[in-house]
Amino acid sequence: MKTKEEILNSFYTAGADGMPEISAPDLLNAMEAYKQQSVADAFNAARKLKDESADLPDYSFATLDDYVKSTEIKVAKSEKDELSEHIALVADSVLPHFLPDDASITEFSFDFNMMGIGYTAFYSKDDAGYWQMTKWRLGR
Repeated sequence: MKTKEEILNSFYTAGADGMPEISAPDLLNAMEAYKQQSVADAFNAARKLKDESADLPDYSFATLDDYVKSTEIKVAKSEKDELSEHIALVADSVLPHFLPDDASITEFSFDFNMMGIGYTAFYSKDDAGYWQMTKWRLGR
């Protein structure tokens, strides 16, 4: 394992006056080399045997890449349309004010504003008799 100084010294060059100097790209390379060494050291420290009584070593992390992937934070990606969800939420919250009085009606629509923009929500009655939004349209 190299020290920070040894890594940094490996990127120094002699200037025109003979003094050691390091360029900005070489400094970045030295920092990256130090980071990679630190990650490798963390990997070796975190590498644990799954079964210490086994004849052949069986490690929890076979490679450094496996270890790095295990430390990454997984972010759940949503495939949902957030605008449609917001429109449905607002439309469902004002729905009781627009319900038709005639029980035989199975479809209706109403206009509403959300953040200064006009939308039209279309509802239909499902088999259980509940109103479900089927689509929405921008504008009136």
